[in-house]
Amino acid sequence: MREFFQALFFKTVPMALSTINLNETSRPSAHIRSLALETDEATVLRRPAGHCQSGRQTIPVRAAPVDRYLKARGCEVPRTWVSGIAERLRDAGLGHLVEAAQSWYMDTVENMISNPKDADVEGDNFVAWLQACHRSIYNDIDHYDPMKLRRCQFAESKSHPKSKDHRHNLKDIGIPGIEQAFEEFRSEPEKSTSRQQVLSKILIDAFQLRSVDLAMVLKSAEIAARSPPGARVVIVHYAGLDHTRNAVKFWRSQGFSHEGLRNSGVVGKLTEYKDNEPRALTFPSYLRDLEELFPVPASVPDVDRRMLRPRLNAKRRKLLQSALASDRPVA
Repeated sequence: MREFFQALFFKTVPMALSTINLNETSRPSAHIRSLALETDEATVLRRPAGHCQSGRQTIPVRAAPVDRYLKARGCEVPRTWVSGIAERLRDAGLGHLVEAAQSWYMDTVENMISNPKDADVEGDNFVAWLQACHRSIYNDIDHYDPMKLRRCQFAESKSHPKSKDHRHNLKDIGIPGIEQAFEEFRSEPEKSTSRQQVLSKILIDAFQLRSVDLAMVLKSAEIAARSPPGARVVIVHYAGLDHTRNAVKFWRSQGFSHEGLRNSGVVGKLTEYKDNEPRALTFPSYLRDLEELFPVPASVPDVDRRMLRPRLNAKRRKLLQSALASDRPVA
């Protein structure tokens, strides 16, 4: 499993496929979920449509699209988009950065698959585990906030609110790590249980989840590598706190820091927001005026700092005049 995803994101698709046993015999077993649902009464029904955590209905798929995938442009041997970036960075002489990113990616994945409950700060793994393996508890508690639920030791019963005798003990409910999970898979190779199915999804999701962070890191490196030497580059990411925080850890390991930025470079809050607390962000002035982000060094006192602004204003006036003349919208 580890070899497959490393090959998928850092090598070629054929090399990734060569690490798994996918042939005419095993291919029929590669399914998303059976359309048949076996109930507690030993009757078989058609599985009802599923719904995401947000309430949206899922799309039924009869078989996993194991022979369909998107490949990166410009590569003779098929690669995934992330692997394509990694290869271009190697060609640009940044192979050491790709190796560092690969090591960091596998470390973050290993942390999640060895302890799927505690390592998932968002709490999605724990809620999915409760739903599949502890359905009675899942149905009797408020699972609206997975992040908070994962840290709870006890959860109040909805059927007996405010009763300590009917509280559900959550602190002793754990999720097996990858080694224990595969031992369970080997114990019943012919038929998968709900427990085994959710375990497999949790393990696979760890590789996919951290691939988002990997893509952020590699794409940032590619943008910087394409810039002229000595250029000042600003790269804007739009991502959730979990992804952003993990990517920051990588860049810190490469020598970057928040030196010179207020509040350690953080915009907003790292802690949880209260339900009635506004989430609007007030951006610091250096994100509106990049001259503050790249100030003129104090070692160059003879440079007039105001020289940059007229040049910038002249460019804006020229663009505005051009837009008004052509009736184009002005941003």
